[in-house]
Amino acid sequence: MTFVAIDPGALDLTSHGALDALARLLGWNHDSKLASTTNSAIPPGAPIGGPFTLTNQFGQTMTPASFHGRWMLVYFGYSRCPDDCPLTLEKLAIMMNALGPLAKHVSPVFITVDPTHDTPAILKTYLPKFSNKIIGLTGTLPETAKVAKEYDAYFNTTDHEASGQSLISHSTFIYLIAPNGKFENLFPVSITVPQLVHVMKKAIAQ
Repeated sequence: MTFVAIDPGALDLTSHGALDALARLLGWNHDSKLASTTNSAIPPGAPIGGPFTLTNQFGQTMTPASFHGRWMLVYFGYSRCPDDCPLTLEKLAIMMNALGPLAKHVSPVFITVDPTHDTPAILKTYLPKFSNKIIGLTGTLPETAKVAKEYDAYFNTTDHEASGQSLISHSTFIYLIAPNGKFENLFPVSITVPQLVHVMKKAIAQ
């Protein structure tokens, strides 16, 4: 399998041409049909997610109550990730733009699994390369491990590739949490932008 690392800083997302090209790369095709992968086998209300106290990219303490009344799309990743993380963040950024005024009902949340490196200052620099609407959360390693356990998410900070560069293995699901803080759905990383937009519009209309 070949992974392509995207440097979001090299992309001019204010350019319609660049945005359209990236959207096509990430599955945006107005003529495509929605796949059935937008519904997981896990029923809404399952015991996934839970309490946390983490710090956002602005140094503010955040808990689930901070997102009350909004739909959360939670993704566990890290800023030095070369593949799935930047691609997923780009999907979330394009989705938020596509939602227009409805985006105020949605909070994309990026929880780092590399808290030693991903300080609030790092996240404050990294996330705006994608969107200023994505909230980054970090904490101590034990705090991160606790939140990951609440979401049944996996990460391993001890992996290394042959070059010696440190890589972190981690699960890549996107968790949809309802405005009342309850689990609603689980999406694979392969979900496309139009699927995300469709699902979120349907959720917001509930």
